[in-house]
Amino acid sequence: MIKRLLFILLFLGGKIFSQPYIDPLDVRYMNASHNASKSATPFTHLYIGSDLPIKLKNKGFLVFSPSYESWNIDSASGKNYLPEVNSVALPVSIIIPLNSGKWSVTATVMPRINSEGLKITNSFQLGGAFLANYKMKDQVKLKFGLYVNNEFFGIFVMPLVGIEWQINERDNIFGVLPGRLTYEHRLNKIFYTGVTFRAITNSYRLDQENYLRIDDNQISAYIDFYVTKHMVFSGEGGYGILRKLRSGTGYNKNYLIDYNWGDGIYFKMCASYRIRL
Repeated sequence: MIKRLLFILLFLGGKIFSQPYIDPLDVRYMNASHNASKSATPFTHLYIGSDLPIKLKNKGFLVFSPSYESWNIDSASGKNYLPEVNSVALPVSIIIPLNSGKWSVTATVMPRINSEGLKITNSFQLGGAFLANYKMKDQVKLKFGLYVNNEFFGIFVMPLVGIEWQINERDNIFGVLPGRLTYEHRLNKIFYTGVTFRAITNSYRLDQENYLRIDDNQISAYIDFYVTKHMVFSGEGGYGILRKLRSGTGYNKNYLIDYNWGDGIYFKMCASYRIRL
C-alpha cells in the first residue's frame, strides 16, 4: 500500500520531489577537512529525514517530511563562536493536481527549531514554499515558485526554478534551483552515478539574541550502490566554494563576525530506503 501511494505521488502533475525516486528514510553523514593551505574549517554534518505521504479525497496528497540535522564545526584557534548547532523540522506539503492535467501546485509550510543544543527558547523558525508545476511532455516538467523563511538575520526570500528531464532511459536531470540540481546516469541495475550542485543557507540561535549563519555551495560527484531493490548506499566527494560563517545579534544583517569558512573538499556517505520509478 505504501509503495502504491508513493508511486501515485511521484506521478501526480504536482510533485514536491523533483527527482526520479523518493526516500522514505534517508541518512547522510558528511565530513570536510582542511584544504592544502589549511584555510578551510573542518566540520561534520549529519542528516536524518523521511518523506511520508497521505492520500486525500481530492486526489491530492499531504506529505510529512520530518528531519534532524547537526552541524559540528571545528572551533579551534579560538573560534569559540562555532558550537555544534542542530535542527528539528517538520515540513508539511500539500500537492494539488489541476483539472487540465498539465498543471499542478505544491505548497509547503516549514516549521523548525534551529539552535545550539536544540534550545527551544527564541529558536523557532517558520518558512514556506510554493511551486507551480508544468508538464511540457511526459519526459519534461518545469517548476516555478518562491521560497520564504523567517531566518534569524531577517526574512530570506528566494525565487525558485526547477526541471525534471528524463533525457533517455539512462540519463536524468532534476532539481530546483538555487537549492539543488543533479545529473544522474544509470550504469546498470546496481550502480548509478552523477554530479550534483547544492546551495545551503541556514541560521541557528546561539542564545537569546545571537545567531550563527551558515552558507555553503557544494559541487560533487557521487555513486549509488543498490544492495537490494530498495536499499541504497552512496558515496560522494565534492568541493565547497564561497563558504561563509557569520554571527550577529538581533534581527538584522549587521554581522558581528564575518568569517571566510574556506573553500575545501568534503566526503559524504549515505544510506537510504529508496523507491525508484
